[in-house]
Amino acid sequence: MRLVDRSRPDRVKRQLSPEEEAAVRRFCGAGQHVHAADAELVAAVLEEMHDGRQVRQWLECDCRDAGSAQPRLTARVREEGPRHFVRMHAYGEHRCALASFRAAPDDEPGTDDDDAPPGTHNPLKPIGDALDFLDNRHDGVAGPRNGNTPGGGPGRKGRRLPRLGRIMYTLLDDAGFSSVCGDELTSGQSSWDRLNAFAAGEAMNASLTLAHVLNTKPWLDVSAKMTEIDALPWPDSKERSALLLFVADSIEDGVAVKQTRYGKRLVTPEKGMRAGGRDWELTQPPYWVLAVIDRDREGKARFREAFAQHAYSTKQPVPLDSRYERRTLDCLLRVIEWVKSRGVDVTLTKPLFDREVKQLDGPSLWCRPDFELTFHSVTATGDAGQLHRLVIETMGADEPEYLERKSRTHEIMKQRGILIEHRVSDDTGQGERDDAFFRRVGAKILDLAGL
Repeated sequence: MRLVDRSRPDRVKRQLSPEEEAAVRRFCGAGQHVHAADAELVAAVLEEMHDGRQVRQWLECDCRDAGSAQPRLTARVREEGPRHFVRMHAYGEHRCALASFRAAPDDEPGTDDDDAPPGTHNPLKPIGDALDFLDNRHDGVAGPRNGNTPGGGPGRKGRRLPRLGRIMYTLLDDAGFSSVCGDELTSGQSSWDRLNAFAAGEAMNASLTLAHVLNTKPWLDVSAKMTEIDALPWPDSKERSALLLFVADSIEDGVAVKQTRYGKRLVTPEKGMRAGGRDWELTQPPYWVLAVIDRDREGKARFREAFAQHAYSTKQPVPLDSRYERRTLDCLLRVIEWVKSRGVDVTLTKPLFDREVKQLDGPSLWCRPDFELTFHSVTATGDAGQLHRLVIETMGADEPEYLERKSRTHEIMKQRGILIEHRVSDDTGQGERDDAFFRRVGAKILDLAGL
């Protein structure tokens, strides 16, 4: 294995040592046994490849025959989370342990770990390999047999996110739909533009990208789409399928409804629709919907299954877990507008994946706040001052088990930023609580910003 210059791939920067090569293959090869020192060696290689701002070098494998093109790995850094490897399928597939790839050892599917100590669970992370957006051949379909997933209240413990939900979260996160920033709203680039750019850059083989598979128009003809898919060069290990991502106006009896300029369009998944967050009854529109398009056993094109997630609004579809979070987001958007008029630009994020909290004396802990607000101190020179973070938690239940579980995870969240809770309840006192929450968050932002 060797590191090559990204801008001049024919220019070799250095060869990896035998210890580094073995560590990379063990660390990123599915089913491999990882040694204690592997993580440190891999982290050093990734840091050499990616300086935190951009990719400087690619890692070229040496597992194919001499004289032929060798497969490559690049490094990626998302807004949250450590550097990690990403396969570059346009350069050929691996013939070593990396043929079965994982971004990190804990990406392996595990058992339910709801009883793990706070912060030590297997963290939810984005899709790390473009091929994971497609179904594995002969794996079957995981999903509900009939109708929607049964519902629950605001205090009910969340369940493991299904694979289709993880795909949706990755798409929304990388396209910026999970954040609100005043500067981005006036930049001219929409989140849909970012989604298309992301899809175009996710290579599945030398001539196929996620953009060939992903659609955002619910009025598409599924038969015509599958005819397009049939004509594309396809990875041998994957089933031919496509994805449809859009914001539905409502979901009625398991059918996603969208009003378009062509009239009402219906997306009816044959194998049902699962729901994320705590809006399992699907009665609080609008909704993000991600549907899989494929062919049934008779060869007929169809919407096979779908996943739905509550969205704040059609024009500002920040994904949410519940109507309780909607109330919190209402307040936060008013706060952002108010402090912006006083000179503070705030970015709001709805974390869709777990956030890492590093510990000096032990392994990292993981948490997923309901919302995070980030902003800089205001300086006389106009330069960016100190970065601040507020962690916002919506408290939507009073059950002792819920409060006890929240208190344990809140201790971890306090290591990320200043924690502020917003209690939401179906009673006549909610307006007063909203006003108090608005004043508390607004005052804290102005204080930290130095105004």
